[in-house]
Amino acid sequence: MRERTEERSERRLRVLVIDDDENARDTMSRLATRRGTVVSGAASGLQGLAKAQSERPDVILLDMMMPGVGGHEVLARLRADASTARIPVIVVTSYFINDDEREQILTRASAVLYRNDLSHEAVTSAIDSALRR
Repeated sequence: MRERTEERSERRLRVLVIDDDENARDTMSRLATRRGTVVSGAASGLQGLAKAQSERPDVILLDMMMPGVGGHEVLARLRADASTARIPVIVVTSYFINDDEREQILTRASAVLYRNDLSHEAVTSAIDSALRR
């Protein structure tokens, strides 16, 4: 784990935001940005999977409700692929999820954030926590 942390400190933090809503993608990108951060976006689940494989981001912010390949499927595919299985994923949702669903999501994701509670501090704190795991 120490090697990975040292390796990350020598280069810029890479964040991938996967969300079909352009405004939401822009907002999450802005909230995740701090000095030394490179943020890229994907407008669909399939595009996000392709970017995760090609860019190998340090962390992914993932919207759960997308048409086509939704967040649950993206999360399952990320975990099933050896090249992306260890990338921390922070789920972002605007819908209430019950405790059972939250626990199920947290078996494959580092955190769940509600869109109404998003702030620069909340997003960067979730990213920092996910990277320490």
